Amino acid sequence: MEEKKIKGRKRHIAVDTQGHLLGVVVHAANLHDTATGIFPVQYATTLYPSINRLCGDSGYRGTFVDEVADWKDLPVDIVERKQKAFWNVLPKRWIVERTFSWLS
Repeated sequence: MEEKKIKGRKRHIAVDTQGHLLGVVVHAANLHDTATGIFPVQYATTLYPSINRLCGDSGYRGTFVDEVADWKDLPVDIVERKQKAFWNVLPKRWIVERTFSWLS
């Protein structure tokens, strides 16, 4: 098993369209996002069964989308960067970033 050489923690949050916190998971930084991103989704969809769509950044492609489909059969919209050389506001992504800033 390979381990990342990153010390610290990763935080995954699930928020609504207003930025209100629905679920939080904190884990070691050596675990990949696609494997652990399902945990806040499971927590949030259990507490709030009216959730009918998810949105995530490109780090959640692949395994995460498959696990969400197995868990609740919810569609996942992946927000991709259009141009890597320029800074752009990505749709819906700023809501999560704003919530992270509120938590800091």
